[in-house]
Amino acid sequence: MGDLSKNFNRSEFACKGTNCCGHSAAVHPDLVDALQTLRDRIGKPLSITSGFRCNRHNKAVGGAEQSFHTLGMAADVSCPAGVSPEELAVIAEEIPFFREGGIGVYASWVHLDVRQSGKARWRS
Repeated sequence: MGDLSKNFNRSEFACKGTNCCGHSAAVHPDLVDALQTLRDRIGKPLSITSGFRCNRHNKAVGGAEQSFHTLGMAADVSCPAGVSPEELAVIAEEIPFFREGGIGVYASWVHLDVRQSGKARWRS
């Protein structure tokens, strides 16, 4: 059981930087709700590879200056149980917060965010 939702804990979203913010974990509730919906639909655990990033850590990893990670509105996720990033993205498109937000497909994970400024989808 998670402390944010049925399957997600705040610690999963904590900043992974060193010598920065002390591993804070700001997480927007819409992101948690959408990720829980995704998790429920695929019926398999998701791994948060990058959640919240403080500005210092975001800069260190080459994140966009206005990254939604710094607002607690984005997560990079993978499914260790064998669901590909492409498959995750297709299912994420069915979830309104992600469909109206941002979805980015990478080789081993998918970026998902709950921005409200319109749909963004890209592939690296």
